[in-house]
Amino acid sequence: MKFAITALVAGLFVGDSQAEVITYDCSLHDLEQGWISERVILSVDVENKRARVHDVYIHELDGQPRDTKFKTTRKGEYRMTWKMNILMSQGGTAYVSYTATLNPKTQKLNLLARFRQVNATNRPRGDGPV
Repeated sequence: MKFAITALVAGLFVGDSQAEVITYDCSLHDLEQGWISERVILSVDVENKRARVHDVYIHELDGQPRDTKFKTTRKGEYRMTWKMNILMSQGGTAYVSYTATLNPKTQKLNLLARFRQVNATNRPRGDGPV
């Protein structure tokens, strides 16, 4: 499994030989049970304002890294967002919006999950080093 993820990350931005792509392998401590993967791999191309993400939920759904919306904040952090439809264990689908904030200076990642179309009070999140 670890080899498969590493191989996927290696080909994230094939064709952009001029751009510098930095890959962050993040271990997260989730503050609520579920919805936040223990390991998230982010590949960031700051110059071209692109990023891709891969975690256990994306691997189960697509098997391939997923493109994200990317922006650099005023503080110099990288903010990436993506949406997913995740199958729940009780049946049905959860529509989840993820926001990852990566601070390249402190090498820390914060990941937040929000449930779209549901007025849920819990917002699972995880923090960890890259």
